[in-house]
Amino acid sequence: MGILDDTAIFFAVVKQGGFSHAAKYLGLSNGLISRRISALESALGVSLIKRTTRQISLTPEGELFWQHAQRIQQEIDAAQSLIQSSSKKPSGTIRISAPRYFGRHYLTPILMKFLSDFKDIHIELMLNNHKFDPIKEKIDLVLRGTGYLDKAYLKDSNLKINLLIKEKIKLFASPDYVLKYGGPKSIAELTHHSIINFTELRPPSDKEEWEYRYNNKKEGLAIKPTFNCNDIESTLMACIMGHGIARLTELNVQKSLQQQQLISILNQYDWGDYYLYAIYPQQQALPKRTRLLLDFIKAHTQNLLEKVSVVHRHKKK
Repeated sequence: MGILDDTAIFFAVVKQGGFSHAAKYLGLSNGLISRRISALESALGVSLIKRTTRQISLTPEGELFWQHAQRIQQEIDAAQSLIQSSSKKPSGTIRISAPRYFGRHYLTPILMKFLSDFKDIHIELMLNNHKFDPIKEKIDLVLRGTGYLDKAYLKDSNLKINLLIKEKIKLFASPDYVLKYGGPKSIAELTHHSIINFTELRPPSDKEEWEYRYNNKKEGLAIKPTFNCNDIESTLMACIMGHGIARLTELNVQKSLQQQQLISILNQYDWGDYYLYAIYPQQQALPKRTRLLLDFIKAHTQNLLEKVSVVHRHKKK
C-alpha cells in the first residue's frame, strides 16, 4: 500500500469514528487498519490520532491532515462518478486474439451478436495460435488452449487467466473408415490403424505419443501418424474423408456428429480434457467494454458446451 491508500484508511477511521468501525466498513482487519495508520504516521513523521480505549481524537497535525484528506477523497469520489457516468454506454476498441478454428466457427458469431448489442464498441480480431505478450502487443483479450500456457506464463503476475471451456478429448473416425477397416476395440488394435495427428505447438514427428487413462492409470501410446497437421480444420477434414482415426475435442466435431460424418471410438479410455482460457493484463479493474465482452463470451461458450452434451446424449440413445 502507498500513502494514498493509507490516506483513504485514515479518512475512513475518522469518518467512521474509530478503528473497529473503519475495519468493518472497509472489510479489513483491525490489526491491518492499526498498522497502516502507524505506517502513515511514520511516513509523515508526526502523530495523527490520539488513541484511547473508547474513542479517538486528532492531534493538531491530524486535524490539518484531515482537511487535506477530505479534499483528496472528494476528488477521488468525483473522478469515480465521472468515469462511471461516462462508461454507462461502453465504447472504444477491443483487440482480441483467438485460435483459428475456434475463432472462425464459434467466436466470430458470438462477436457479431455482441456488436449488435453494443453499437459503440469496435473489435479487432486476430486469429492465430502464436505465443506472445498481450501487454507488449497491446491485446486486450487472448483466448488460448491448454498447450499455450506453460509454467512461465502461469507464473506471470502481470496476467490474469480465466477458464472459459473444459471439454473432453476423444477419438473419432468416419463411418466409412470403420466399415472398411473395422473399429478398434482396444489400444492394442489401435496401433494397426491409420492415425491422423494434430500437432499445433511443435514440429510434427513420425513418432508421436497419445496419453490416456485406463482404470485410473496413466499410460502413453506410441503412434506413427500417416498424416500430421498443425491445423484443426484440415485434421478434421482428413478424418471425415476416411483417412484414419483422429484425436479431437467434442466441440471440434459437434457439427460432424450432427451430420453423422464421424463416430466416437474407444470410449472406455479417458483421453483427457482440453481447456480454453481467457488471458488479459492484470489490472485493478478491466475496462467495462472488455469485461462486458468477456462475460458475453463466457455465457455463449457455456451454451456451446450444453449443445455438445445434447448431441452426445442423443448419439448414445
